[in-house]
Amino acid sequence: MSLRNPSHFAEILVCLDGSSYSQAAVEYATQIALEHNASLTGIGVIDLPGIRRATGSASIGPIYDRVADRQHLEDTREIVNGVLTDFGKHCQEKKIHHSIHSEMGSPFREIIEESKFHDFIIIGQKTFFRYNISHEPGNTLDRILHKGLTAVLAVPESVRQIKKVLVAYDNSVQVTKAIQMFLLLHIWNQCDITLLNVNNSASRGIQLLGRLGDYFKRYGVQPETVHLRGRADEAILSYIREHEIDLLVMGAYGKRNVSEFVFGSVTKSLVAQAGIPLFIYH
Repeated sequence: MSLRNPSHFAEILVCLDGSSYSQAAVEYATQIALEHNASLTGIGVIDLPGIRRATGSASIGPIYDRVADRQHLEDTREIVNGVLTDFGKHCQEKKIHHSIHSEMGSPFREIIEESKFHDFIIIGQKTFFRYNISHEPGNTLDRILHKGLTAVLAVPESVRQIKKVLVAYDNSVQVTKAIQMFLLLHIWNQCDITLLNVNNSASRGIQLLGRLGDYFKRYGVQPETVHLRGRADEAILSYIREHEIDLLVMGAYGKRNVSEFVFGSVTKSLVAQAGIPLFIYH
């Protein structure tokens, strides 16, 4: 593991589970690292609680009680080591400053603990930290979005160049935090950025977009603004598809205000259906 270089632009935690989603996370992290001199940490976590549930083991300690459980653990550890080794080789080939981190336990808890020392997380929109034990995705991303400490870039299986960004704004604290982090990171500020408010009150929506647009301009960004009526998730998804958006910026699990929309079910719907990277903050 190499030492932290203070000249690096950002510290990014990349979640690795060997899946196609994880591979996409590495590709997005690579793009950012090469363009912005970011430092990457690849984290692999052996999901002991998940493996216990999948195998029906009564308890998990430092070593499993049953021979079969010990074999599952050793097989999984070998897979994790291979995933982390491949990540390290990839970064070396690209001359990216990096480190690797391996843990056993709850993926959610281990990722949150490591994220304390990183600027944001890149993780697949589906996660598979049980590795060879189960092909069913886990709930790690959902838990991070509920209780995480830092911003998250949740990515689909496919990789695309990010040129067009949509910011979905509902005036909530959660989305405001996401916007502030988005602008401060300055990774995508040179993209074509559109600010979207879904609100049945046109005057209220235009007012919110006006203030938000002024805020972006202070960062040197000249955004477009769009107000739409209707259901938030349907309006956002429709806009993403019609305008070929590459990245969505949004808050997670906000609370209902008088005239703004809810980012609980909306967040889950967009994670499931948007098909593009989502920059999310709680």
